Amino acid sequence: MRTLASPLRRRLGRWLAAAAVAALAAAGLTVLGAAPASAVETNTWYRIVNDHSGLAVSVQNASQTAGAAAVLATPSNANEQQFRFVSSGSGYYRIQARHSNQVLDVYAKSTANGADVVQWTDNNGTNQQWQVNTQSDGSVELVNRNSGKALDNWEWATTPGSRVSQYDRNNLESQHWKLVPVGSTGGGGTGAVTDANLQYYGRWSKADPSYPTMGWAGGYVETAFTGSSIGVKLRGTIDLWYSVDGGAETWIRSASGTVTVRSGLGSGTHTVRIGFRERAGSYTGDPAFGGFVLASGGQTVATQRPEHHIEFIGDSITVGQPNGNRPFTTYAWLSSEALGASHMQVAEGGACVSTTDCRGMVDWFLRTTNQDVNEMWDFSTYDTDLVVINLGTNNKVSAAQFQSDYVLLLERARQAYPNAEILAMGVFRERLLTEVQNAVTARNNAGDAKVHYVNTVGWVDPATDTSDNVHPTDAGHAKIAGYLTPILAQYL
Repeated sequence: MRTLASPLRRRLGRWLAAAAVAALAAAGLTVLGAAPASAVETNTWYRIVNDHSGLAVSVQNASQTAGAAAVLATPSNANEQQFRFVSSGSGYYRIQARHSNQVLDVYAKSTANGADVVQWTDNNGTNQQWQVNTQSDGSVELVNRNSGKALDNWEWATTPGSRVSQYDRNNLESQHWKLVPVGSTGGGGTGAVTDANLQYYGRWSKADPSYPTMGWAGGYVETAFTGSSIGVKLRGTIDLWYSVDGGAETWIRSASGTVTVRSGLGSGTHTVRIGFRERAGSYTGDPAFGGFVLASGGQTVATQRPEHHIEFIGDSITVGQPNGNRPFTTYAWLSSEALGASHMQVAEGGACVSTTDCRGMVDWFLRTTNQDVNEMWDFSTYDTDLVVINLGTNNKVSAAQFQSDYVLLLERARQAYPNAEILAMGVFRERLLTEVQNAVTARNNAGDAKVHYVNTVGWVDPATDTSDNVHPTDAGHAKIAGYLTPILAQYL
């Protein structure tokens, strides 16, 4: 039987442990080195039980709301106490609540001791990724990738309803957790839009929760599944493309209703990726996704998101207009895929930097879709490693105004993604290059060393690489991707 320390002793022990950690770190010594990741079963539901209190992690009041707190509760078989570990790669996992399909998240990406641990929509952010380290007593330590701190029974509580938080790793029992299987395996999903096994890439509007809508070019949804066929449920009519088992992207033009995209599949697990033609200009298709349709007995299977994500901001060149096989023939798509990164394009034909010119991306970058100026994007939905800007072809304001607005766009990209590398490309028509470089220098001088200029002079020959002296052909995009890919690789 363990003897409980007094509150004063517990706080003193916590302080002394933290001080020891700091001292060792200052001396350049390894501190509480991570043990090899525990062999958790990714299709097993667990209760996560604290060694000190004997209480289990639970979502407060069985809430389905993003932001609901993780608390301690008397262990039971309640779904809000059941969690499974979804691999994020590199030895990290998201910890998914069974009742809500949301994952344990250190709120607002805090790195502070005592920060709230909540449930949140799965976006594979580093604040949602946890390393599982096996301890000598058979328990585990759960270390957050973003903060480097451990899941902690705050203030050594023994009362149900008490907080779960993060704290400096100290190898004390308040940070030791037993993973107790609840006797039920899980993992199979239905393909519904809320299925946790579905991975959404890009900005998807949830204005109609039954039909998430692709907000900008290049968004896509993918999952793994079992069964002999796979279909898609649509709200309206749209040009749909799909890829099954990594095969070539294939178009179904003017698709509507429930569409079977592939049948006659063999046994085992398959993969599917679907996306839509972007809604812009005179094209008013409905890029709304109502979920996957599985064969009888089929189910979705958890998949691993790529380690890196790249977001492109641009105009018709980044969209890939007017080429018919966009988005998957664009330089943005090709370079990202070559690097194994997920990606999307906040881009539209005719876009520019300044709002007084046309569709000013200095403002529209902040929006969920290119259709609704009032629907602001929630940048906590997912994180990105790289933001790549290719704007300037369409700008008509003065060079001074362009430069000023470009600086503001860089500032807003930094506010949206505090840790991302930001690349500002010179446009292929080789105009306003000095102003783009000046904007990058201004941000560097302001202390932002993660903003970089990409010199694209000579990348595109208008006579041979474009269809109209402006827009690259598919071959032109492939040529650009050949130049860009190794540059992107430097920052991943």
